Amino acid sequence: MPVPVHVIGGFLGSGKTTLLQKELARRQERCAVVVNDFGEAKIDRQLLGAAVGIQDIPGGCLCCTAPEGLVPAITAILAELRPDRIFIEPSGLARPQDIGDMLRRSAIKAQITLGPVVVLVDPERLQAAPNPLLQEQLEAADILVASRCDIASPTALAHFERSVSTLWPPPLKLLWSAHGEVGAEAWEWPEGAGLRLQAARQDRYPSTWGFEGRSFFFPPDKVFSYDRLRRLVESTAQIERFKGLFLTDLGHIRLDLAGGKTQIQPSAYRRDSRADAIFLEGADIEAFSRALEGCIRGEDAAEGPVLALVDADGNSLSFSREALAGLPGQIEDVAPLVPGREGSGLRLRGLLALGGEGGRVIIAAGDGMTSEAVPLQEAGEAILLHSLSGGPLPEKQGGPFRLLAAGSPCGNVKGVVRIRILPG
Repeated sequence: MPVPVHVIGGFLGSGKTTLLQKELARRQERCAVVVNDFGEAKIDRQLLGAAVGIQDIPGGCLCCTAPEGLVPAITAILAELRPDRIFIEPSGLARPQDIGDMLRRSAIKAQITLGPVVVLVDPERLQAAPNPLLQEQLEAADILVASRCDIASPTALAHFERSVSTLWPPPLKLLWSAHGEVGAEAWEWPEGAGLRLQAARQDRYPSTWGFEGRSFFFPPDKVFSYDRLRRLVESTAQIERFKGLFLTDLGHIRLDLAGGKTQIQPSAYRRDSRADAIFLEGADIEAFSRALEGCIRGEDAAEGPVLALVDADGNSLSFSREALAGLPGQIEDVAPLVPGREGSGLRLRGLLALGGEGGRVIIAAGDGMTSEAVPLQEAGEAILLHSLSGGPLPEKQGGPFRLLAAGSPCGNVKGVVRIRILPG
C-alpha cells in the first residue's frame, strides 16, 4: 500500500513544529519526519527527536536550494524505516505547492499517496505583516489552520476570517488551533475532494437579469495551451466575467477577465483546473465549452521525442535529439561542469539564438511543470542534456531532454518538451 505523505506549510513562527510534536505524540503508528532547518542549530530536529525516524535536509528551503535532497531522503526512509506515514516540515520560507509538484512527478510517486497540504497561519502575523509569500501559502492550502488562537486577539482573528473569505476557491477545510492541537480531520481529504483524477464536468446556474453562469472543472493532470486559452477567453464577446485557475504549458496560472481587460498571474492552487464564467443570455455556451476543452494539449504526434522552441511571437520550431546534437555549443561530457550528472548536451544559448529576440525564458516539461521565467542571457548559460552514451537520455535520468541550470536549482527541469521565449 502507498505510504501517506503530508506536507505541513506555514510562514516562520506559525507553529508547525509544535503542531507536529502534538500529532506525533498521539499517533499509534510508525511515523517518519523530514525537516528542513535553516542554520546549524537544528532546533526542529532536536524538538522532534522522539519520532521514529527523522531526516534533516539543510541549506535553504526544500522548494528552492535543497530540492535534490527531498526525493532521495524519502526514498531512504521508505526502504530503511518502512514507516506507516511521513510528515514533511519545510522551512517557513518554502512554497508547499512546489514540494507537492516535486513528489507527484518523482520516481517514488507510486510508493506514496499525498495527503492534503496543511498550511498554518498565525492570525497575528497575518494582520501585522502580510507579505506575498504568506498570501501564496494561503492559496496553496487544502486544509487551512489558524494557529496560536489561544493568544490571538479578536481583531486578528476577525482579520484572518476576512482574508480567508477572499480566497477563490476557498480551502477544503478551515480549522482553528490552540496550543498546537488539531484534529484528525486535518490529515484526510474530505469525501469527493483531492487530487483524484475526476472527469471534466460543468455546473450550470439559472439565467438571471440577462446573464447565465457556468462553472467548468478539469482533472489536475490536464495541461492547457496558454496561448489558445488566452485567445479563447479574450475573443469570446459574450463573456461578461471570467476567472479561472489552469495548469498550462507555462505553469499554473490564474486568468481573470473583467471589464474587457485580462489579468494573468501565477497561481499556487493545485487541486484541479477550473473556471467560473458569466455569459450574456443567448450565448453559445456549449460551443465555448468545446473550445475550452480544445485548449487542452494533446500528445505529440511526431515520431520520437521532440523539443519545441516557441519564440516571442508564438512561432514554433521542433528539434529531434539528432538535431539538437548538431547545434553550436555542444558539451560532450557534463560531469566536470555539473558533478553527479552524466551525458552530453549543449549550452542553451545555441538553441535560443534560433528563436530571435526576447526578454525571458520559461522551460516546460510534458506534465506541465515549468521553471521560473528567467532572463534570456541567464538562461543561455544553462545546459540542455539530450544524450547519454551516444543514445537517448533515459526517462529515469530526466529524459528525453533535461535542463541543468548549475547554481540555480529552481531552473532544473526534467522531461523538457518546450522552451518558450517571452517578450522583454
